[in-house]
Amino acid sequence: MDDTLGKNGAEVAPQASSKSRQNENLTARWQVLLESAVRLDWECRTGEALEVGEAAYEAALEAGDVAGALRASHRLALIHFNKESLAEGLKICIRAETWLRYCQDQAAIISLQSIHGGLLVALGDLETGFALLTDCQKRTKSCTDPLANWRARTAYAVALFDTKDFDRATEAAAESLDYAETSALAKGSVLIARSIASRMAARALGEHRLAGREIDNALVARTEDQLRSILTEAQAENLPYEIAECHCYLGLLAWTRGEDAAAAAHYIAAIAASRVAEDEVLLAEASYWYAYLLAGQGAFGEAVSLLAAIEAMEAVLATPRMKLRHFDMRFRIAEMAGDWKAAFDYHKIYHEMVIEDYRRLASARAYTMKLALDLETMRRKEDSARLERERLLEENLRLAAEQREAVLASRTDPLTGLGNRRELQLRCRDWAESGVTHAALLLFDIDHFKRINDIFSHATGDMVLRQIAGLLGDIGPEGSLAIRMGGEEFLLLLPGTAAGDAFADAERLRLRVQDHEWSAVTPKLEVTCSIGLADWSLTDRLEAALHVADANLYAAKNAGRNRCMATPA
Repeated sequence: MDDTLGKNGAEVAPQASSKSRQNENLTARWQVLLESAVRLDWECRTGEALEVGEAAYEAALEAGDVAGALRASHRLALIHFNKESLAEGLKICIRAETWLRYCQDQAAIISLQSIHGGLLVALGDLETGFALLTDCQKRTKSCTDPLANWRARTAYAVALFDTKDFDRATEAAAESLDYAETSALAKGSVLIARSIASRMAARALGEHRLAGREIDNALVARTEDQLRSILTEAQAENLPYEIAECHCYLGLLAWTRGEDAAAAAHYIAAIAASRVAEDEVLLAEASYWYAYLLAGQGAFGEAVSLLAAIEAMEAVLATPRMKLRHFDMRFRIAEMAGDWKAAFDYHKIYHEMVIEDYRRLASARAYTMKLALDLETMRRKEDSARLERERLLEENLRLAAEQREAVLASRTDPLTGLGNRRELQLRCRDWAESGVTHAALLLFDIDHFKRINDIFSHATGDMVLRQIAGLLGDIGPEGSLAIRMGGEEFLLLLPGTAAGDAFADAERLRLRVQDHEWSAVTPKLEVTCSIGLADWSLTDRLEAALHVADANLYAAKNAGRNRCMATPA
């Protein structure tokens, strides 16, 4: 082992271990909570997912991990986005913006800003939303996290879809899918990418048929293959939402080809699976397309019944975009039935809702601007207090560092960086409390150390002691303890090990000292050591075991030095 590395390792470990363990525990806590929120979201347990996601956000802040806070905020906002509670999602993003300037993690920034931009676009603030999404695309050029980069691409495709630019959304989603499949993303992410790409392609093809435009049969075939592949996986893993979505858009593809019977079968399956998944938005989507198909076949009563069932779902129609979609579909079906009075009434409602929606979007933009202004005011107030907080923080850090140094100095040998006798007492107590019942003791003494000091100088002797400390570094199992007892004498404790089993470790240490390149310290320098071994049961006094080890060390020296001795069994 390199002696410098051994010395540094011995100095740093006692200082860093306690704080490192605390930080690791806090970091592990928010990560576990966030993973749980993702799982609950996948299981369509939205309320629980939001609660656990909020707990992950708080835990990340407690750990001082702003990147973790941004990642938790991304998940919370994404859940709100998927459930159409856009205003709540926007509040999450604006709250998280506070931490952006403290974050150096590009992946966390991209993840948050991609959902923020998507929410703004869905709320009608296209300029600000697409500006954020474009910035995310630029950040991907310097970001090495494929998941964050995929999120940026996907958010851009979804934003195009929300503006009803279905063809460009299809192209962007296809590019996002290609990236997902070539970037070694997790299986779940690739499944989502395939689902989004096929959904957008199917919707674009459906809109083409509604508008009487030419259908791209190659795109139909490719999209159908994707959906059937996803459906197979979803059925194997019993994912009701994905099953419903696949059936809905397979039905739409069948309808674009004029295969009404196949389309109806898929729509019916989609409606059933949506009810199992308890997703009313997807249930409404499948019902709309099925109602349109039925109306095209002249089954207006059945079509109207489906739409009436949607009107009973208050949560769906509480979303302005879905409400607009509903009355547009009401107008279309009434028009197809030749019920001109109903068509006029529904179109009037639809027209009034469009005007209301524009007002709502304007209010949303104004609300967003107000939140931004409030946030800026808060930032200015924060800046006025920041210098004082930083001064107090620096003072606290200085005092904490001095306290750590004082504690470390009381437990550490200043020359070698190894623990001292106080460290030995504290660690033995920790072992006893943690259930360690026995240990092997290796009492180690440098042969003829006085001669080294006399011939080569005390400075050389000090250098030998430091390098010996480095050579002790990785002897024995994990958790072993090296102590400088004083002078040229060291003690190595191997917890959970018997002296007989530790003899090989002792020999390895002896040979390591003997074969070390001592001539690099000073020409003609040679160093050997003698080692006495003993068993120690932690229920007995340590001094008794040290006495046995010392006797064995004395025997090793009397037998000619440069050897290991243990009491015969």
